[in-house]
Amino acid sequence: MSKIVIDYSPKFIRERKKFVKKNRERFETYGKTVKLFIQNPYHPGLNLEKLEKSLYWSIRLNESDRIFFIWTSSISVLFVDIGEHDKYKKY
Repeated sequence: MSKIVIDYSPKFIRERKKFVKKNRERFETYGKTVKLFIQNPYHPGLNLEKLEKSLYWSIRLNESDRIFFIWTSSISVLFVDIGEHDKYKKY
């Protein structure tokens, strides 16, 4: 299986900066989650989920936080947003 290539939207970069700011636990969780996603996006621990009636997908960072993204090819994604689970309502 090929490793996943990740691109980052400007919005994602802004939101990630706020998400991990002065929070070491979030920073470490983010790093571990992205590393796992690159290796195996279908790992059960990521709780990969397609948002209903949408092109967007999410993976779990922890109980309450998610990364939202779209597949741009079979091996690449665009990370669009990060934050609380309820952000899914935007997508």
